[in-house]
Amino acid sequence: MIAIDQDTGLTVTGIDALKCRIKRVLTTQVTSRVKRRMFGNRAIDRLGNNQNPAEAMIIQNLSIEALTDEQNGLAGLTVSQCQAVTGSTGFTVSVVGAWNGEPLTTSISL
Repeated sequence: MIAIDQDTGLTVTGIDALKCRIKRVLTTQVTSRVKRRMFGNRAIDRLGNNQNPAEAMIIQNLSIEALTDEQNGLAGLTVSQCQAVTGSTGFTVSVVGAWNGEPLTTSISL
């Protein structure tokens, strides 16, 4: 897998490319991309709500749904743990899993 890092503009491969794709999926609002209306994460719509444990659970579940949705192009990704933690600027979603047998750990701020 080859991708371009959104933050640096550098070409990345392997697990680093997968982390960039996961970040793009989790931070994109559903229906915001032209010709790919089903791409993204429905949790983005809930970010204006109060931060509490119940809302963190909903963000967690919607993020897992986005990561396992075939429309988002993350085939081969197995999510074993996903945790949404409240912060000063929103939620931080931490994902632990495997991609084609390789271990994966990443955190994304929403």
